[in-house]
Amino acid sequence: MSQNNTVPLPGNETLLGVVEQMLCELARELPQGARPQKEALLAMLHSGERKLNLFFIKLLPHEAVTAFRRDSAWRDKLYSALRGAIVSLKPPLLDPRAVRRLVSEAALWPLAEVRKAPDLWAARIIVALPCKPENPLPLVSLRALIGALLPMMEARLPRVESLERLDSLYLYIERELAAEPPVDRFVRRALELFGRESEEPDEEPGEIIAAYRLLAMRVPDTLERLEPSAEKDKMLVAIKEATGFQTPDELRLEFKKRTMARADELMKEAGDFEQLLELRFFFDQIGERSNRGLLSRKAGELARGMNVRAQGYELLGKLSMAELDEDGLLELVPAVMGKAESFVLGAPRRFLRRLMKFYLETAVPLLRSLKNKPEKVPRLIQNFKRQVGLLNKYDGLDDLVLTIQRKMVLAICCPQMLSEAPERVLSYLTHLPPEFYPPEVMKAIREMVRESGADYCFTAADVLRILAVYPPAEGEEEEEEQEQGGSPAEEIERLIRFKQGRPPKPAGEQG
Repeated sequence: MSQNNTVPLPGNETLLGVVEQMLCELARELPQGARPQKEALLAMLHSGERKLNLFFIKLLPHEAVTAFRRDSAWRDKLYSALRGAIVSLKPPLLDPRAVRRLVSEAALWPLAEVRKAPDLWAARIIVALPCKPENPLPLVSLRALIGALLPMMEARLPRVESLERLDSLYLYIERELAAEPPVDRFVRRALELFGRESEEPDEEPGEIIAAYRLLAMRVPDTLERLEPSAEKDKMLVAIKEATGFQTPDELRLEFKKRTMARADELMKEAGDFEQLLELRFFFDQIGERSNRGLLSRKAGELARGMNVRAQGYELLGKLSMAELDEDGLLELVPAVMGKAESFVLGAPRRFLRRLMKFYLETAVPLLRSLKNKPEKVPRLIQNFKRQVGLLNKYDGLDDLVLTIQRKMVLAICCPQMLSEAPERVLSYLTHLPPEFYPPEVMKAIREMVRESGADYCFTAADVLRILAVYPPAEGEEEEEEQEQGGSPAEEIERLIRFKQGRPPKPAGEQG
């Protein structure tokens, strides 16, 4: 018996690699727009082109190459196996060179267009792969490519360690491969991860969101699309054994409840506003309102240590103040308004617009409502003092609201506004509640409007005119402002002196 008879024939993966090389060779000679055909591959095989020998030498292991050269019987078997691999291909066949060329742009095309072009679709499948392939992908036909990827994706399920990755894998199979995922296996793995994540102290909001997307949205939608069949019945039985439910509506409701309960638990442990906002956004996306008491309590806790300059802009834009109860606002309003001047100092004008919206729509209604709730005023004052200095004293709510509005005046009259939009300053000042101005200040602003109109271009001297009629401030000291070299009031003072051509005050000189 010839020793070559013991050399095994190459597997299907290697055979498809040879077919891929043949397709590359055929595509070079095809006119533009033409696609390689199975008949051309068979003709190339039957012709015995010498290039085929080069492909075998390139892809076959050493002992197989030796058998190919020395044993005609083994060589015939190889050709027969290659012929079988070609015959089993289902069109459309791919142009491997075009697929590799399109990889760089495949993600930019609309999915509807991608599905019309086999080479582009294959490139999209490659670029969207959620994990690195274990073996070379066969770029010979769409069905062969998808057929190689599906078992690879399923084999990875037990090794997936996060719900986000599991969800992306499910979406890849459904969207990119246009195939049906093994739904029951995904459900079982998701439940394993969901149960394990509940014990993790540092669980991320993204895991909750992914669990909802997969179990309450994608899985029920897939089950509704599947046509009745014995395979679907087996899948439904497996899902019921794992979850206790099997109809799409039951699954949606059950996993909506479970993920909402988990989100509430995670909200209690949120360590920063980024997590809190992500969880609040989750509730908004599923059409539910978050637990108002829990959200308010947590927002209040986080507000005490919040860095307004670093986090304030995103917070005021993403957190719906209407969802916070009074207890939460009693913490958040002092935290923001206590740092109003530093919030806008050196920041773009949009920061001031967002601060104005928060002050007029959230802070002012709260301050007005507290006139009928004197028992809550001490808490408001204490929270405000925590931001501006505990040694400051305020003679009740009326004194505090005057101080808060004075901070808004300083924020509106910041150097950026005086240099970039001086015509808006007086208009902004007239939008602040008149009853929160000291009478002398309100009188000065009215005189300015009568003399110059609401669109008057404010100057540094006008700022000084308003500050001159304001009662003496308590002298709040803010660490952030001191690190920047002075308070907003001092910045305005320096701007006034600069425009008047006067030298700046020596450090430490009192005004």
